Amino acid sequence: MPYDAVTIREADHVKGLQNAVEDDLHGLYDAILHHFFGRDRNYIIEHQKMGPGGKPEFIVIRHDTPGKRNPVLIVELKRPSKWTTAGKQEIMQELTAYIEGRLDMTEYSMIYGLAGIGVHWTACYMKKAGGPNPVIVQPWHDDITSAQGYNLMQAFANTVHNIK
Repeated sequence: MPYDAVTIREADHVKGLQNAVEDDLHGLYDAILHHFFGRDRNYIIEHQKMGPGGKPEFIVIRHDTPGKRNPVLIVELKRPSKWTTAGKQEIMQELTAYIEGRLDMTEYSMIYGLAGIGVHWTACYMKKAGGPNPVIVQPWHDDITSAQGYNLMQAFANTVHNIK
């Protein structure tokens, strides 16, 4: 099922902004995250919560065990003007720090990450027992709001749903 009309309108709005900043992306990514990680699947999405490693844009928490909140996905966003080699390196360094800082907070063996620069996006994971670098599961894609972007995001969300 593709994104709903409101999410598409928000995507069009974001794409049309001159000099967009990270805050301009929050509504769009919030809608996308809620589409794939809803309360009906035991997820809660926290916004800009300070913790070990810093303050990412979103943290997707899964409630599997009563009284236990498991971070399963960390999301970091950057303004579209950061769509450069240096910007991609910067966002991945920050995302890595955010994930590393929360690995001890989950019952799972890993935490996934999603980096978005405007509507460009990539996804990765880091294991508790793994090395210091994230493993890319979705290479950079040009548009998370396109039909192909939707299908890739659906596949990534299914991977997160099956976390162990």
